[in-house]
Order: sequence, then structure tokens, then C-alpha cells
Amino acid sequence: MTTSQQNEETRVVHLPKVSVCIPTYNGARYIEAAIESVLAQDYCSFEIVIVDNCSTDATKTIVFGYLSRNDKIRFFENAENIGLTANFNRCLDYAQGQYIKYLCVDDVLLPGCLQQMASELDVHPDVSLVCGGRLSIDDTGRSFGQRRYSERPGVFPGHSVITRCLYGGNFIGEPTAVMFRKSDAHSRFRTTLPQLMDMDMWFHLLEQGALSNIGAPVCAVRFHNMQMTHKNIESGKLIEDNISLFNEFSKKPYLLTTPWLKIRHRLMMTYRVWISRQFLEPTSRQNALGEYGIVPLYYLMPIVSGLVRLTRKIQSMY
Repeated sequence: MTTSQQNEETRVVHLPKVSVCIPTYNGARYIEAAIESVLAQDYCSFEIVIVDNCSTDATKTIVFGYLSRNDKIRFFENAENIGLTANFNRCLDYAQGQYIKYLCVDDVLLPGCLQQMASELDVHPDVSLVCGGRLSIDDTGRSFGQRRYSERPGVFPGHSVITRCLYGGNFIGEPTAVMFRKSDAHSRFRTTLPQLMDMDMWFHLLEQGALSNIGAPVCAVRFHNMQMTHKNIESGKLIEDNISLFNEFSKKPYLLTTPWLKIRHRLMMTYRVWISRQFLEPTSRQNALGEYGIVPLYYLMPIVSGLVRLTRKIQSMY
């Protein structure tokens, strides 16, 4: 056996089980906390794949400080800014692990995250996607809520999960909240869906298998004013993506729809149009409401939203 063959064999043997992928653009403010949350995990077989999308801040300097003292981290730079979604796909291309764990640069993993999620894929060959609960944190790291697919941990049929999320919203969670097998990622994140590229990917994975839900929080997802969601609302992509995804998947023969789910979807679409109202052309707004929403409810939304805010204020007093 030649020296190059020996080196290749050694490389294959020591490939990590999990690739933690951190796509970043100007993430200097958060990337140290993200990296540290991975290095603190009690699971050993992982790599950290960081792909920088032409940052203009100190991101590269911070990462280089880690590269000099930790061989689990691999760093790549794009020659040009290819956009958020394409950078997610670039991470997937570089990943060497069997399992893919995304970590958005402004989020953090909680202790035990990798161990819990990888164990679900190890134990359940029929599971194509694992999700966990996630804490909601503000820009300072303060927790102000918790979200999850279900309080009940366990395995859920993929087609029923798609149905629930298509008609109700992304209960599965953001990229930081999931793990999946690289071999199941036959499709990629769609660059034409900047707002719902994650839910579209989860649906394609769930067409192949089941969802394993970990009820307890496994990560913390940060909310701040610079997130893409705000830009997507202002550009109208929130509505466009919802319509596009619904038109594609609502025709699937495996969906388990009910009258209530259809009504719920119209309620949700009415709310989405309302929060995007100042950024939509009148014709686009009316078309979206007429086909997917409830027109009378739209004009009542100022009253409804006011009651919701009042209820939350009263609840916070007790």
C-alpha cells in the first residue's frame, strides 16, 4: 500500500459522524458563541464546517483564531457573495459527515444537542428528519419563549407532518433545530424560496421518512432586527413563498386534509397578508386574499391584533 493510499484510508476511517454547518455573512458579533456551543458538546464525532459568504467584518479573523488551535473546524470562503440559500447548499457540499446539523451563526446549540439528535438517527432508520425544541432568545441572549413541534416526544409519520405544517406553519423549526442524513438530501435548499427554503427542504426529506421529535429544547434561536425575515416581509417574498409552496404541496395525494385545516390556512394567510400589507401592490394583495385568505377578516385585523396585544399585556401582569 502506497503512502497516499494509507493517508486516504486514515482519512476515511476518521470521518466525523456529524457535520455542524455554519453558513455566515458578517457574523462576527455572534460566531464565537456559536462555535463555543458546538465545542462544548459531549458528543465527539463531529466537524464544524464554516462557509463565509464574503464577510466585510471580523468574521474571518475570529475563525482563524480557532483554526490554529482546533482541528475539528474547517473554514471556506466564497469567491463572491452567492446569497444566503446558496451558501446553505455550499455548506452541504463541503460536509463530510453522515449527519447534517445546521447552526445559523446567530444561534447556539444547547448542551447534549448533538448526542440526542444523532442518537435518534442511529436508532430509527425510518426517520429522515429529527427536530428538537428551541428557545427563543433576544439579541442579548435572554430567553423569552420556547417553541417545538410537539410536547410529546416520539416518531411522527412524515406525510402527516407535512400536512400539519403546510396548513399551519413551520412547527418543525429553523435550520438550527433539525438534523438529517446527508444521503437523504436528494434535493437542495431552493434559492427561489428565500423565506421558506427550510420548510421546503423539510418536506422533501419527510417525503422519504418520518419525523423524530425531541420535545425538550436542543438549541436557542436568536431574534433580532437584521434577520432575513424582516427583509422578506418588506419585499413581499413572505407571501410569494407561502403561495408557491402551498400550490406545489397542496396537490400531493398523500395529504391528510380536513375542513378545519383548510380554514386554518386561510386564517394564517389573511394574517400574513395583513402584516405585509404596506409592502404589497394592491392587486397582489387582493389576489392573495381572494384565493388564499378571508377578505372580511382582513379588514378586522386591526381589532383582532389589538385584542391579542391586550391579552398578552394582561397575562404578563400576573
